[in-house]
Amino acid sequence: MVGTLGWTVEVGNRTKPYVRHDLTMSRNFDAKDERNLIEYIAALCGFSRLSTALPGRNIYPPYLFVGAFSVLDLAVLQIYVHVTGGTHILLETPNTAAGYAAVFLGVYGVRYMSSGYEEALAALRAQDRVDTADINQFQRIFSWRTKVIVYLCAVVVLYANTILNVGVPNQVTAINFLFTWEFVFLPVIVEFAFTYYGIHFLLPRRIKKTEFNLFFYDPRNMGGFAAVGQLLKRSYYIYTAGLILFFLLVYGPVLLSVDGYVPGLFELVFFSTAWFVGLLSIGYSMYTIHQLMSERKERRIRELETELHQAIENPYDINNSEVVDQDKLDDARRRLKEVRDTRVYPATFTMWSQIAISVLLPQLLQITVQTAL
Repeated sequence: MVGTLGWTVEVGNRTKPYVRHDLTMSRNFDAKDERNLIEYIAALCGFSRLSTALPGRNIYPPYLFVGAFSVLDLAVLQIYVHVTGGTHILLETPNTAAGYAAVFLGVYGVRYMSSGYEEALAALRAQDRVDTADINQFQRIFSWRTKVIVYLCAVVVLYANTILNVGVPNQVTAINFLFTWEFVFLPVIVEFAFTYYGIHFLLPRRIKKTEFNLFFYDPRNMGGFAAVGQLLKRSYYIYTAGLILFFLLVYGPVLLSVDGYVPGLFELVFFSTAWFVGLLSIGYSMYTIHQLMSERKERRIRELETELHQAIENPYDINNSEVVDQDKLDDARRRLKEVRDTRVYPATFTMWSQIAISVLLPQLLQITVQTAL
């Protein structure tokens, strides 16, 4: 990391900084061990240097990286195919554009979720609530080694599938089959999957394990977990947007009335599985945070109940009870009101309504199109 507003990408023996300008809040939390596959490969290909060399505001290097290869495919290779007797892929299947949009969405999603992860922990004031030894577990979502191993395994699988099953029909498709998919699109998929999993499964478990206390004076009445709830909600929105783009990619020919096209069983199963994974993720993360908030709230209520007993003599007989410590009773009642007003979910009714729409929309789209087939 570079200070609190940037990160470094190691290229050989050199370290290239990239400064982030989009974080407006100061961060006390620093995910210094987190490294990003997309940024790393973009830097290897020289896009970090290109970003700093361009006039005006620096453009995030992965955007340039993905954009350059998208232009190479759509504006160079596909035009070559078109002028040599073939058909440009966007003219033949316009829905393919959804795939390229999904890649850019993945880059944006990784960047947003990484920043949101750090900002949520800063808003939680994690460094003030837990010991130094406990805060270390939040310094990264996954180790760099884990990311690299999974990525390399995926590269091997893609190459094996291309060489053994698909083949390389011509020089134009060879660039996509043997380079673009493995070194441009795949890092986005792997990094997005790790980041999303870390936010919806690892982060709630780590917060629960670390014994975070609620901030009962929170003006939002969410115990200080409002930023976590927003991160869970918005990251799920990004996931749902990606799912809808996949829907357009798969069902686009149906929507465009292409004769004889019917989505295969694999596409249908994959879409339904991806939808269920998203539902499971938002359900698990929200429920885990709910368990923590509910348990902490009930624990404080029991503690205040003990104080109320101590301030009242003969508390179980309302007719004969007597207040023996009025100040203690008033103070316990004041604190009890703050505790009772605190929600046990990091979400409002509006947020739940938005999440419900995001959950139902992809399946409603699929069911509607399947019914029309």
